[in-house]
Amino acid sequence: MKKIIFHGIICAVTFLTALVIISNLLNQGNTDMTEEMRPASLPLIYMNVDGERVNCLHGYRVLPQLSCLRDSITPLGDGRTLSFDVQKYGRSVSRIFFEVRSVEGSRLIEDGQLMEYSDIGDEIHVDFAIKDLIETQTEYSLILKLELDTEQEISYTTRIILATDYHAEEKLAFAREFSARTFDREEAREIIKYLESNSQGDNTSFGVVNIHSSFNQITWGSLGVEKETEPVFTLCELASQTASVTGDYIVSVQEGRNRHYYRVEEFYRLRYTVDRIYLLDFERTMTQIFDENNTTAYAGNKIVLGIQEEEPLLVESDGGNVFAFVCDKGLYSYNVSEQKMAVLYTFQDHTFDARCMYDAHNIKILSVDETGNVCFVVYGYMNRGHHEGEVGIMVCYYNGMLNTVEEEIYIPYDKSYEILEAEMNMLSYVSRTNVFYFILNGDIYAVSLDGRSYEIMAENLEVGRFQVSPDQSFLVWQEGKSAEASVSLVHMNLNTQVQKKISAGVGNYIKPIGFMGSDLIYGVARREDIYTDSYGISTFPMYQVVIMDENGTVLKEYGSEGVFVTGGQIMDNQLNMTRVIKKEDGSYTAAEDDQIINNIEQEAGVNTVEKPVTEKYETIVQIVVKNTIDQKALQILTPKEVIFEGNRTLAVSEDNDIGRFYVYAKDGVIGMYNHAADAINLAYEKSGVVVDDSGYYVWVKGNRRTRNQIMAISAQSAGETRGSTAVCLDTLLANEGVARNSQYLLDEGETVLQILREGLPDCRILELSGCSLDAILYYVNRDIPVLALMPENSVLIIGYNDSQIVLMDPKSESLYKKGISEADEWFRTNGAVFISYLNEQS
Repeated sequence: MKKIIFHGIICAVTFLTALVIISNLLNQGNTDMTEEMRPASLPLIYMNVDGERVNCLHGYRVLPQLSCLRDSITPLGDGRTLSFDVQKYGRSVSRIFFEVRSVEGSRLIEDGQLMEYSDIGDEIHVDFAIKDLIETQTEYSLILKLELDTEQEISYTTRIILATDYHAEEKLAFAREFSARTFDREEAREIIKYLESNSQGDNTSFGVVNIHSSFNQITWGSLGVEKETEPVFTLCELASQTASVTGDYIVSVQEGRNRHYYRVEEFYRLRYTVDRIYLLDFERTMTQIFDENNTTAYAGNKIVLGIQEEEPLLVESDGGNVFAFVCDKGLYSYNVSEQKMAVLYTFQDHTFDARCMYDAHNIKILSVDETGNVCFVVYGYMNRGHHEGEVGIMVCYYNGMLNTVEEEIYIPYDKSYEILEAEMNMLSYVSRTNVFYFILNGDIYAVSLDGRSYEIMAENLEVGRFQVSPDQSFLVWQEGKSAEASVSLVHMNLNTQVQKKISAGVGNYIKPIGFMGSDLIYGVARREDIYTDSYGISTFPMYQVVIMDENGTVLKEYGSEGVFVTGGQIMDNQLNMTRVIKKEDGSYTAAEDDQIINNIEQEAGVNTVEKPVTEKYETIVQIVVKNTIDQKALQILTPKEVIFEGNRTLAVSEDNDIGRFYVYAKDGVIGMYNHAADAINLAYEKSGVVVDDSGYYVWVKGNRRTRNQIMAISAQSAGETRGSTAVCLDTLLANEGVARNSQYLLDEGETVLQILREGLPDCRILELSGCSLDAILYYVNRDIPVLALMPENSVLIIGYNDSQIVLMDPKSESLYKKGISEADEWFRTNGAVFISYLNEQS
């Protein structure tokens, strides 16, 4: 009997020991095959403006295209001087080099080694001057290179400009002072005059506060915030009058025995005048840094995320037993039945290290299964780890059983995070067959995560030539090279990889409009209905709109005799269609919009996100879990990274030459377009800028003189042998030193756009149909005339003041002024098409 008891005890001890060992292995991973994420190791560089540190520069092991890097701009001081500090973080810097290049990087202006600097403690201070080889009021790219102790060369970059009358110091000082005053109610009364507090402001959340918010919101309510770090300001855009400035810092709030920490980001858009600085826009976001170890993060069946700028991305398994969520650029998963919270991926290290807190990256959850496995993609600038200092796309797999994260594939990227973010939002999906689909620069890629190989499914697709379903599991694209001449679509189920061809039919062309759920919406146009006017502007009138389900079954056909659909926008469950009516001469005129509504509601998940309102913190965000969280049983897992042999980097080719226009605003790249007018309209709405794919400005909001006129242009007359359009073309070309007989070319069948492209081969011709009159005056401000094409009488816009524009009217052979409101209505009524241009190097 004693032997039996003894053996029982031995078995029990052995079992418990094995259990502990297995538990440790599951929590920590196999120490022979895994490692913790490597810490940040690269130095930082801070530029100095007027004695203040600004523009924190992060290091690149591989420098992306300079034309895409628009994080900051640094004004040169007197004598073309520059000053910067290197925060070494314990690294030894052996040599420092610099390069000054054209803004897109193709032309080297100056380079050399910086020999004189002070190296004291953990910092290096450098002052140097640029040679007299650069033009004033022109942006250039500065590259700083540090040669580190390992003989590794790390690059840093900022745009620079020589413009002493841009008042960068005053604009930065305004942002710094405004921010500081918000922490003191009495001091803050000085900033009331800059606010526009009204009903547009949301005073229910500290997550997003803006210029329209109340004084109480601007001054942090009753939170009692304390600064943990001093703000670091970045000069993002700088022009003679306007500037965009951001500020980043950490604050904390005491709650009983616990302290919560928050990432704060501020945005200022400013206009300088001799009398004062005007605050055109202000926004402050506040995001609680989630601490999985803090007991206040869990309450009943809630995971409390606190004050958040936006609702977190949450994806759950089919049965809802496991879900993953992204909060403040960190990825977490929770196993409901096992009560395990795992920190799957984050660059933050809880020390507020500026290198780890840098947020030029994002995470997207690709799949979650019931056993706790999570597939996800990290993309953008890699703050630390194996790919530190690189920009790329990294697909990873979390094994819920082994508690490990493994890199599946890494794809280097040669542009900025902001552009990559816009592209990944279009398409980034992993199928059930372990194929990763994504889009880069108009090419759709399919990467086998098992075979680590790829193929291009479709290429050179302009915006509008392809559409992706909301869950990104279905994809459709036009076949052929022209958006207006495609005779078929390819509809693809990314999970099954089954492709279906949808034909337009004999004599027809076809175009995708979008998806409503998994249902595809496309339109069909007759070849003879497609109209290109003498200006070169095409209309694609669809006589039929079709809604088709994922199996190819037609659910609905929409059409109305004599009325055509030219475009559609899907918002939630509604399709809004813009329509036109055909006139006798074959052209079209606008008709009233129409709608198609889908009444099918999307089912909610088992685990959901809610936003309750509290007295102190106002609106907070929390995840409602399907079961109660027992904090005594809760396990916090910290997975390690799997060490693998070989190289899992896959370089993909990007050889297409699709021209794009990028819209930058306070949230980075907010749009990418193939047509300038579309980009300008968004930038006008969002107070942004438009940049082409070479990094040159196409349009800027607000930086305009109060009046201007192109004095080199005088009145010209039209007659029987030369129409007003030809006169305007000849005058516009002559302004650039080009002589043409435009009437002869028009009579020969050339369009206005063709004549301008042939006459101005070094310029980018901009078709600006749909842009407001106020927006196109940007070009007149730059001494570039704007051609307003109208059926009866084309004119050139050559000047403006606060209330009027100046026109060169060939029909009346005169220069005259017209009220802006009257002119705007005149142009709209007569269907004006605006055309202008920019020198490619302007």
